[in-house]
Amino acid sequence: MANLEDKRAFVTWLIETITLKEKEAYWILNYLLNHDAILNRVHIVEKADKTPRGLIVSDNSETEEGLVLYKENHPFGDAQQIFHDIRMKYKEPLFLEVRFSGRDFNQQYQLVLEENPFLSAFDTISDEMFEKVLRDFEEKQYQEKLNCILDKLNHAVDSGNEEEFVYWSIEYQKEKNKSDD
Repeated sequence: MANLEDKRAFVTWLIETITLKEKEAYWILNYLLNHDAILNRVHIVEKADKTPRGLIVSDNSETEEGLVLYKENHPFGDAQQIFHDIRMKYKEPLFLEVRFSGRDFNQQYQLVLEENPFLSAFDTISDEMFEKVLRDFEEKQYQEKLNCILDKLNHAVDSGNEEEFVYWSIEYQKEKNKSDD
């Protein structure tokens, strides 16, 4: 868990250095900066939208909205509503995600970044990677099925069982035709 001084240094750097998409984001970050009781409960994470109460702040390089609060998966984009929620529920944890260009290589960001306790293993895998793994798995499964049929085909040849040979030849051809579709 990041300590208060590191979080304060990061938020200060963020306010002074990054051009955020929404000016209201600066007001909210300044509010967090000036209230230790709240900043102590802020956890800087990735995928804050997967948390019970997650605030996402973005810079101009991002295509998403610049300021969104997620409460139990429901997004709120009104800055006044977000500020009111932070102010009224200051004793509750707030998960902050900051989206800015170069964040993966920024030392200050990496210093305060915490593991998101609400992510499953699947949340950390991109959709593209998941699709690739699924395709690879299906290909392996297909190859195993063909190998199994070939083993049975070879067994039929070795044992001289013409009926089995014809059956497994047809099955092999069916599988090969499926892959061509």
